[in-house]
Amino acid sequence: APDCFIFVRKTMMDNEKYKMHDIHMHIIPGADDGSWSLDMSLSMIYMAFQQGIERIIATPHSSAFDQHPELVKEGFQELKDHIAKRLPWIRLYSGCEVACSAGNMEKVLERLQKGSYPTLNHTDHVLTEFSVRIEKEEAVSCAKQLLTAGWIPVLAHAERYRQLFGREEKNGDCMRELKDLGCRIQINVYSVFDEENETIKQNALDLVKNGYVDFLGTDAHRMNQRPPSAEAGLRFLYENFDKDYIDRIAFLNGEELLKI
Repeated sequence: APDCFIFVRKTMMDNEKYKMHDIHMHIIPGADDGSWSLDMSLSMIYMAFQQGIERIIATPHSSAFDQHPELVKEGFQELKDHIAKRLPWIRLYSGCEVACSAGNMEKVLERLQKGSYPTLNHTDHVLTEFSVRIEKEEAVSCAKQLLTAGWIPVLAHAERYRQLFGREEKNGDCMRELKDLGCRIQINVYSVFDEENETIKQNALDLVKNGYVDFLGTDAHRMNQRPPSAEAGLRFLYENFDKDYIDRIAFLNGEELLKI
């Protein structure tokens, strides 16, 4: 590795305060609306590493696997090879952010069964994305179909699903219901501190306060739009919540997925 990487690696090891496994990043070059190029992907990974992230699950949108699966697979392997040479302390794992709705569940279940949509590191956990406008009935139905088929939904950036937070009586505490069904919940770590939308920020904080969160992610896309951002959110979580709980959602639960 270049001398600058070695120097920063030593600095981080000497001063590292936070640690996180990122289970949600759009890091494969050219696969979807995430990173544009190999150089951008490496810059994003290096930026994430500087904030304590050394384990990343690459999660292209499921549409990428519908449109050009071979490109995604080739891009993943190329990126992994370059990481091994240039950032050898980073580990990259495969995954997919699977878009689920009432109208596409038959296709989703079929493609999960065939392996066309990668689960999170080949486990039974599926990073599950809903429309930000999804209502309780549809969300519960999609989750039940996944669970019945043997998959465990991990709700991607759950703080964005505004209709599921019980502020309307008809939805009740839908997040609690989804958790009780067997779903797991991922929030974007920046949402608890850096998120500009106050409703989304409050949703993220409510999920943490209620103990509903299982995993953190950056949902990073590009250096110029939603770059990896974890440090401020992690600091806020550790300063305001129980350390054992934040350890679990920041990296211990992730280690179960990564089989560390």
